[in-house]
Amino acid sequence: METIIENQNRPHNGRTMAGIIILIIGGILLINQLDLFFIPNWLFSWPMWIIAYGLYMGGKYNFRKPIWIWMIVLGTAFLFTENFNNADRFVWPVAIIGIGTWMVLKHKGTDNQGYKESSFKEL
Repeated sequence: METIIENQNRPHNGRTMAGIIILIIGGILLINQLDLFFIPNWLFSWPMWIIAYGLYMGGKYNFRKPIWIWMIVLGTAFLFTENFNNADRFVWPVAIIGIGTWMVLKHKGTDNQGYKESSFKEL
C-alpha cells in the first residue's frame, strides 16, 4: 500500500515536458489558423522539430545528459543553413571547431580513470 502512495507523489518530468510541448504547438497552430499574428514558416520546419526534441530530452533527464545540447545545436545549424544564403559556408566549420573545443576542454585535466591530476609538481 505504501508503494502506491509513494509512486503517486513522484513527478513525471517526461510526461509533463511532452504535455507542455504539445500545448505550445497546439497554441501556435491555433494562432496561425486564426490569423491573429504572423507566424514565420521556419517555425514549423524540420530543424525546429529537432530543437523541440532536444528540449524534450533535456526536460526528461533534468538537463543532466548532454544529448539535449547536441540536438539543439544540430537543429540550429540546420535552421541557419536553410534560412540564410551561404550560411553553410560558415555554420559547419564553426560547428566542427566548437566540437573540437568541447572535446579538448571536457577532457583537460583528467587521467584515464576520470580523476583530476594532481597540481603538485614532482621533485
